[in-house]
Amino acid sequence: MKKPVTLAKLQNYVAKHNNNKSKKEYFMKVIEEVGELSEMINKEKRLDPDDSRTKAIKDTMEEEIADVIYYLVALANAHGIDLEEAFLRKLEYRNK
Repeated sequence: MKKPVTLAKLQNYVAKHNNNKSKKEYFMKVIEEVGELSEMINKEKRLDPDDSRTKAIKDTMEEEIADVIYYLVALANAHGIDLEEAFLRKLEYRNK
């Protein structure tokens, strides 16, 4: 995926690369990844910006946040939700 990444591009990418889980399975993956993120936050395990190895992200907060985003997007896709539209509507509602 090329930069910049937009919500629309991300939804498209996930739609093409997911493994077609059920809505419940995607929700459970979100919960699982949030749990793993919690562990990384508790350990304060972060990506070392000086380590250029692809594997350097493994078991870091950055990896788990990316996983949470991926499965939230997959869940939105499974429910037919346009994230850009939903996010903009939420911002509009908040700013009233």
